[in-house]
This record gives sequence, structure tokens and C-alpha cells, in this order.
Amino acid sequence: MLQRWLVAIIGLPLLLGVLLACPAWATMLLVCAIAGVAAYELLHVAGKNVTKAVYGITVLFAAAQVMCLYKWDAGTEPMQLLFRGPLPLVVCLFFAAVLTYGKPEAIPFSTVSAGIVGGAVFPMMYACILLLRMQEPYGRVYVLAPFVIAFLGDSLSMYFGMWFGKKKMAPLVSPKKTWAGFWGGPLGSALGMLLLGFIGTKWLGYPANYPLLALAGVVGNLLGQLGDLSMSLIKREAGIKDYSHLFLTHGGMLDRFDSSLFIAPVVYFFVSIGMI
Repeated sequence: MLQRWLVAIIGLPLLLGVLLACPAWATMLLVCAIAGVAAYELLHVAGKNVTKAVYGITVLFAAAQVMCLYKWDAGTEPMQLLFRGPLPLVVCLFFAAVLTYGKPEAIPFSTVSAGIVGGAVFPMMYACILLLRMQEPYGRVYVLAPFVIAFLGDSLSMYFGMWFGKKKMAPLVSPKKTWAGFWGGPLGSALGMLLLGFIGTKWLGYPANYPLLALAGVVGNLLGQLGDLSMSLIKREAGIKDYSHLFLTHGGMLDRFDSSLFIAPVVYFFVSIGMI
């Protein structure tokens, strides 16, 4: 319990400091770290016969993918982004698989697949955190939204599960999740987004549209629960409890940032089409 409190007391102020008090490039470095570690953890858990070269290539491209999006502007051709990030990673991983086939160090397709997801797909989803921070003049409000949706949604989901939870939702994937908790999550996230909108209005003059903020909270939470269950599914298949011990008893990067992996793109979608 002491370790859990230490991680929260130290980690939360650091996270808020980077997101709110530092320039956007600091958020870029943070998201690079999140994406790189998440790629390593996914390969470690879901891959087989993973070599140091595959780890290095995947982690490098995961971080590079975020950097490419940081440098993105409206005039950049989509094909330029493709050639900077995902395509070279796919080529490198398949080249390594073909080169080692039939040898003791052969790289199976499961490892190639985990490398592509961890090195290309996950970074694009996490990079939405950075893209939210770069939305001026309200980037500091938007960048908090995925974490507000995740934290308050998880909190109310936990209490609903404790108070009313009887029927398990997905016992083979996540034994503690209940249907009561499932319904409490969107409510907590919606309330959190209303609170964020109010704070943003007082802080930065953010023109809050409260019904749409609540809607973003509900949709984000539902997708976030899918993210949580998806990462739990991978762990169940691998027969492990946590992806790593990076955050001590809190687990690894994919244990702490599983729901935000799916929430951040939802929030960015709402922001990009001008709904919030």
C-alpha cells in the first residue's frame, strides 16, 4: 500500500507538471517514453523469441512515430507520415523474420504482429495526447480530458461495483469487473468532463459546451473500458498479472495507461471536428 501511495504522490504531480507547466515538446517526450515502454512491454508479453534487435527497432520506431506527429502540420502529405513511421517498421520486422526463418533465433509471425501493433498502432493512439496538448489556445484543457475520463470513470466504476456489483461482466478476462461498475464508469467520466469544462472556463476562458463534454466523457469511457479489457485479455493469454513492475505495485505502462490508449483518440476526434 505504501508503494502505491508513493507512486501516486510522486507520479501525479510530475504528470501534471509536464502536461500543464511545460512547453508542448515536454509532452512529446513524455508520450515518446509512454509509447516506447508500452511497445517493449507488449513485445515482452505477446512476442516469442524476441531478439534485442527486434526490441530496439520496435521501441525506436514507437518513439519516432510520436516525433513525426509532433512535426506534423496541415500541409504534410499523408504518405509522408506513412513513410516516416509505420511502413519502415513493417518492412524491418518482416525482413528480420525472413532473414532468420529456419534458424534457432527465428522471429515468428506473432512477434512481427506484436511489434507492428506496439511500434506503430499504439504510438499513433498515444500520440493523440500530444495532439490535444498542441491545440491552442485550450490545449491544457484538452490534454487533461483523457486522464479525467479514465480516473473519474475508474473511480466511480469501482464504487458502483463495491456497492451494487453482483453480476460479473467478463469474468474470464477481468474477474473484478461487474455490470454495475460498467454503468458507473460513463457516469463518472461524464461528471469529470463537466468539472473539467467548468475549471477550463474559469482558468482559460474555455467556451464549455457541457452536453457535448458529457457525451465525450461517456463515449471515451466506453472505449476506455474496451482498452482495459483488451490489455487484460493479452495478459490472461500470457498467464501474467502485470506487464512489468515499472510503477511498482501499480504494474507497468500498459497497466496504468491501458484505458487512456483508447480514450485519447476519442477525445481528439471530438476536438478535431469542433464538438468540444
